[in-house]
Amino acid sequence: MNGRFAGAVTLVRLIARRDRGLMALWVGVAVAVPLFNAYSLAALLPTEAARVAFAEISAANPIATALLGRVHDTSIEGLVAWRSSVQSLLITGLAGLLFAVRHTRAEEDAGRRELVAANAVGRHAAISAVMVLAAAVNLVIVALLAAGLPLGFGYPVGGSLLFGLTAGAGGTMFAACGLLAAQLCQSAPLARTVAVGVLVAGLVPGVVVPEERIGILPAGWPRVARAYGDERWWVPLVPLAFAVVLGLAAYVLSARRDLGAGLLPDRAGSTGPVRGKLRSPAGLAWRLYGGQAATWTIALGTAGLGVGWVSTSFEAGTLTGHTLLEIFTYVFCMLVACLTVVAALRPYAEERRGRAEPLLALTGRSRWLSGHVALGLATPVAMLLAVGLGTGLGAGAPLAQLGRALLFVPAAWAVAGLTIAAYGLRPRAAAPAAWGTIVLSALCVALWEGGTIGETAFLLTPFGYGHPALSPGFLAPAAFALVAAVLVGVGGAAFARRDLIG
Repeated sequence: MNGRFAGAVTLVRLIARRDRGLMALWVGVAVAVPLFNAYSLAALLPTEAARVAFAEISAANPIATALLGRVHDTSIEGLVAWRSSVQSLLITGLAGLLFAVRHTRAEEDAGRRELVAANAVGRHAAISAVMVLAAAVNLVIVALLAAGLPLGFGYPVGGSLLFGLTAGAGGTMFAACGLLAAQLCQSAPLARTVAVGVLVAGLVPGVVVPEERIGILPAGWPRVARAYGDERWWVPLVPLAFAVVLGLAAYVLSARRDLGAGLLPDRAGSTGPVRGKLRSPAGLAWRLYGGQAATWTIALGTAGLGVGWVSTSFEAGTLTGHTLLEIFTYVFCMLVACLTVVAALRPYAEERRGRAEPLLALTGRSRWLSGHVALGLATPVAMLLAVGLGTGLGAGAPLAQLGRALLFVPAAWAVAGLTIAAYGLRPRAAAPAAWGTIVLSALCVALWEGGTIGETAFLLTPFGYGHPALSPGFLAPAAFALVAAVLVGVGGAAFARRDLIG
């Protein structure tokens, strides 16, 4: 084998063994969402008249139109494909790009890539191994969807295969995007931010791209493919072609850059002088991650301003009986919860990279952790302030929107508290526990809206009391704030007593 690709097969086996649980979760979620939509829509829309009415209401819903497009097929298969298209691309794309960054740039940040490269492992081996595994996982997803939808619900095999191929090819393309971002960026957090930004830009076109031109974006590929309708089998070739181009670009950059270097520097790295003194762990945490938090806040505020302005152009009634502004604010709050997890996992990232141990020799454990916890708890407050002010100024109701957004702060703190508690008790379980909570909470939203679970059970999740359809008062936010305080205390106490990650 060519020297630059030497060891690729060995790395494929190593990564597959190391991440077999995560890859199984990746496949399970990607397959379960369309199957759940097929089950729930069949129960909610049993007749043709109900499906036609649903399509008419969806056409009047600006959120559905902006994100999913118009309903062109009122059969149950067509509605399931319409409902699941962006969801499937989001799942396969996000999992693919995170997987790619994890096994390339994150390995360099941790110093393991240099150790591996000291053996008979070529420069392109890691990229090749990631691409092979990402494509293999997406092929498994395609196969399970092509078999599960026909066997479980009697859908046509051809339409199910085309639906799966579109999602799998899109996921492979975003994995290649993650590989390219890993070569461009100087740190894993920056690479993830860039790759996720590309994913969001491709899947959330909003109302600025006309329906007839949306096919140029990933969000438009399922619309053009028309699974279960006028099927266009050439559509999956488009993301595959992009994947080839992005993968080749990643190979070229990998061959020309130094190990650990990147075209886009990161404040969390060693580039640039430190101006002034870092007088506290909180100051160091801000130095490392403050720019990223500020970028998120500005982006959410800007997006909120646009959403608030656009919402005034639509009628107040939507599919759920709530205004477009209320629904989008709730979506923003769910996004803030995801970013809160990222912020709360920073101490784990610092410890895993070996940067915590030297600092702990100079300062106490509680003081070091408190700096990261303070920034992790302040970040969702700033982002929700930006969401409330942005949507409120755009819609002309700043005070009402500010209160609606800030009501979600205790829920975001509870998510951060759970992450910190898991980090203190079992650091390697922190990320799975935190992201599992987010996924389970999002699933409970769908289950509650579909009538599968009761209101009491839904209120126990972080996404419960902030739902536009509920008005629980201040008891639920106060309870979540108390839970967050207890969890942070548990995490801090556990961290003070346990050994560092070896």
